Amino acid sequence: MKSLNEEAYKKFADTYEAQPEHTCIESAISNVGLVEASKNKRVIQAHSFIFSQEIDHKNITDQKQSGRCWLFAALNMARPAIMRELHLEAFELSQSYLYFFDNMEKTNVFLDKIIQTKHLDINSREVVRALTFKTEDGGYFEYFKALIEKYGIVPKTVMGESFHTENSQDMFARVEEIIKKYAMDIRRSEDDGQIETLKEECLCKVYGIFVKCIGKPVEQFDFEYKDKDNKYHIERNMTPRTFYKKYVAHTYENKIRLIHDPRARHPYGRVFVNPDIKNIVEMDGLKGLNVPTEVMKTAMIRSLQDGQSAWFACDVGKMSDRKTGIMDTRLFTYEETVAPVGTFTKADRLDSRQSVATHAMNITGVNVKDGKPVYWKVENSWGDKNGHKGIFSMTDAWFDAYVYELIIDKKYVDSRYLQGFEQEPVPYSPYDAFCTILNYIK
Repeated sequence: MKSLNEEAYKKFADTYEAQPEHTCIESAISNVGLVEASKNKRVIQAHSFIFSQEIDHKNITDQKQSGRCWLFAALNMARPAIMRELHLEAFELSQSYLYFFDNMEKTNVFLDKIIQTKHLDINSREVVRALTFKTEDGGYFEYFKALIEKYGIVPKTVMGESFHTENSQDMFARVEEIIKKYAMDIRRSEDDGQIETLKEECLCKVYGIFVKCIGKPVEQFDFEYKDKDNKYHIERNMTPRTFYKKYVAHTYENKIRLIHDPRARHPYGRVFVNPDIKNIVEMDGLKGLNVPTEVMKTAMIRSLQDGQSAWFACDVGKMSDRKTGIMDTRLFTYEETVAPVGTFTKADRLDSRQSVATHAMNITGVNVKDGKPVYWKVENSWGDKNGHKGIFSMTDAWFDAYVYELIIDKKYVDSRYLQGFEQEPVPYSPYDAFCTILNYIK
């Protein structure tokens, strides 16, 4: 292999110095950093945050210093309908209630993975993958759906946030130490009865940590609220499941997962499954119907016209600005200020892991001009100090480049593609970029 040497570095330097504009750009970057030096003000000003079709969702939620976007975005889907039904100015469902059970269930899945792989070599890919799956913040819409159907839900007034629901790193550090200790004990044990005892001991300890850090989940409560006219209401002796069935369940009926995987080996119109990705052992994993982004967008516009928002997953760190709330492929002039990348397709970005879904939000509006979507209204869960009072503006081109998943009612989807559900699902390799068990949506 040819090494870097003085001759090579001289060639690099000569190439750099031959372009005088580099000196000016170098000065700008050294003073304000490459992000600020590359920010395109004209692009920012083009975003008016005015949308021709939108859903009013009132208060903006805030996941704080935690990776619970998938949970916030899923619960935010139900808020507008509840506020309309009960005539409320603002409303929020409890994230911490489901968060408690999500982490208990993930611990159970982790221990099962350790038991299933205990006879394999510690350095095998299967064991490394099992040890990498751990109890932590991230997840998917399907995780949420499995949790809410099993445990129900409560209003946030009944079970609110705690220090560690909003700042989870230290809590999970303690949990990881315990579950990894028990993982090694389980791997050494040859007695099935002892293995089950070890698993129960571990779950009991983890339960105690989550009660202390998150709070003990409520089992029964009185639902109290005041409507827009300041009229007091109360429903006594509700349970999380009765509340879910009465106020929330209809929001999540008939929802399907659309994915955009443009790699030629994964054809559109087929359902792909990731059987190993689950937060509850009884789950079947993640299933997604692969469609072009145009199919996603048409379904999304139909949903908005019907007053329904949608959960979506994207690579939020690419060509977006948290402060201004702009998501635009032209936002940064990196091609000019840093270096031209050249042709780099979405398919290649996926395969190289340069881009995968990292964050979930809600699409709550669209600006359509001449029959085409131009800007999409996005409700984030980073509080109202980011973006335009918590709202982000996403260009249609950004949708094409960085949106990977959409959860939407199947009635809005082109029936030709829905036929894919009639065929046997195609399993993804457990190491495929779409099997992002090592890179949760946060």
